[in-house]
Amino acid sequence: MTTSPKRNTVPPTPDEYGPYYKAYIDLAPGGDIVRALETQSESLLKTFGEFEGERGAHTYADGKWTAAEVIGHVVDIERVFAYRAMCFQRGMGQVEQAGVDQDVMVPASRATDRGVASWIREFKHLRASHVALFDAMNEEDLAQVGRASGASCTVRALLYKMYGHAKHHAQVLEQRYR
Repeated sequence: MTTSPKRNTVPPTPDEYGPYYKAYIDLAPGGDIVRALETQSESLLKTFGEFEGERGAHTYADGKWTAAEVIGHVVDIERVFAYRAMCFQRGMGQVEQAGVDQDVMVPASRATDRGVASWIREFKHLRASHVALFDAMNEEDLAQVGRASGASCTVRALLYKMYGHAKHHAQVLEQRYR
């Protein structure tokens, strides 16, 4: 059996990410962030599960995303953050990663037609693979820097953003969609 590399459990400093992401990073807990990402899955799946079936088409106001679209957005952005982290850690930080336009991606996902159960299945697999990706990284890996959406970012910051982004949208579902 192999052991996980030794990692620093200190959150990223503001020079490791663009200011827009501070709110997400602040939502992440202290301690081992990779374990937190792993255990967060259970609460996210519970929250997402509340919107299976007809509730997935629910929106709390005109012009707002459906619950299924919110969940699909979490899945899509998690995939983007993990891809960026892998590229930066694998030595491709010098290649600028394109920004993401959620207002293009969400409608194109057909999330509501697809249904929440499908997004839940995808999220389970995706999150497990992301935990494995980050679990293999050491402190040097987490400190690798790249550029995405016009700003420098470390792999560590992407890990924290992944946790915080998912938590933010779970809170939106819990507060506005129930």
